[in-house]
Amino acid sequence: MFTQFFIFILISLSVSLQSLSQTLEWRLVPGIPFSGRYDDLYFINSQTGWVIDYDKVYRTTNSGSNWTLFSQPGSNRSIGFFDSQTGIVGTLDTQRALSRSTNGGTNWTLVSNMPDPKPRGICGISIADENTAYACGNYYREGRVYKTTDKGQTWMLVLNDTSIARTFVDCYFWSPDSGIAVGGYNVSGFGNGNSVVVLTTNGGNSWQRVYKSVRTQEWCWKISFVSNKIGFVSIEKFSQIEISYILKTTNGGLNWIEIPFRSYNQEGIGFLNENTGWVGGYGIPGNDSTYETTNGGTNWHAVGWGKWLNRVRFINDTLAFGSGHQLWKYSRQTVGVNPIQTEVPNQFNLYQNYPNPFNPITLIKYDIPKTGFVKINVYDVLGKNVRALVNERLTAGSYQVTFDAGYFPSGIYLYKLETENFNEVKRMTLLK
Repeated sequence: MFTQFFIFILISLSVSLQSLSQTLEWRLVPGIPFSGRYDDLYFINSQTGWVIDYDKVYRTTNSGSNWTLFSQPGSNRSIGFFDSQTGIVGTLDTQRALSRSTNGGTNWTLVSNMPDPKPRGICGISIADENTAYACGNYYREGRVYKTTDKGQTWMLVLNDTSIARTFVDCYFWSPDSGIAVGGYNVSGFGNGNSVVVLTTNGGNSWQRVYKSVRTQEWCWKISFVSNKIGFVSIEKFSQIEISYILKTTNGGLNWIEIPFRSYNQEGIGFLNENTGWVGGYGIPGNDSTYETTNGGTNWHAVGWGKWLNRVRFINDTLAFGSGHQLWKYSRQTVGVNPIQTEVPNQFNLYQNYPNPFNPITLIKYDIPKTGFVKINVYDVLGKNVRALVNERLTAGSYQVTFDAGYFPSGIYLYKLETENFNEVKRMTLLK
């Protein structure tokens, strides 16, 4: 009995130590071919999901570790799946606006029975339940919303009213009856419109415009809801000189407040909760980074990942994927904060990383002579914080942490050790 209890304690301690050595963070997904632009993605659970680029569909059944490629010709733009077999893909091809698969994405068939007027492109898809979905488009002309209640076999037109919106980019439904569609209201050209949000609470039978910006040269782009009450919408700005804004609702889309962001061509948006979220896009020349907030949008900082971010989808509060120039995964990652000797050092030390130069992984060793809170951050040569490696309370000892710069560009980086009584900075070189 004592032996079994002792083994149980050891197993529990091992699990606890492992969880302490892991942190939630975004990492590049290495197993999918480089595309240049992944427009959308959709997961039905933590393991099974699909990602699209211009003319291909990729499927994973092991949370992104491996991918199977399927050909899907025609300006792919949006994707959604009802279950592991049945899904739909929207495109910007006016002749093939919507296609359907019944075998997990292996084959796709054109949905040829779309009601008149036919869609001129499907930019956004929202799966409301196992049978119901909404699809909307286009982002630069003739905005319409369509609905299916039989897994995409037949569709009905539920919104085609140019008095409230002229273009649609995305839609999101938190129930089969209630949801929003976002886009713009332009009269004289694509770049001269206002951003718009429309809402329905009766399955698309009627709609109301709940937001229209007073500014021009902008349109709503993507949606991220953390509950059926709290949601955010990114606003793409035609001019990258003026400040851009993010929209937030706390009452299910009835009212929206504007949160100032920065001069940035924003597209992709994803919020983990009301405080923590990420916004990315095309930025301004030389600044395509994704930005993070941990206080609901009051402050933002660049995070060094997510170039051309276009879509973020959360599967749960510890797993998400983001698509853009490449594909990224938010999950618990082992960061390699490991004690390397039991002897307590007599002073603080930050050692030179090894190897140096490196590509793309290096080790950073450091000594902590007394228990306390420890931070190690990585900065680029402009002083921007691009990665947090350590941010926790550690007991006295010698440690090493792994820095994986797989999606960072070559160059000089700085890493800084900070404690209550000690600070030190060293340089390292990434060569690819």
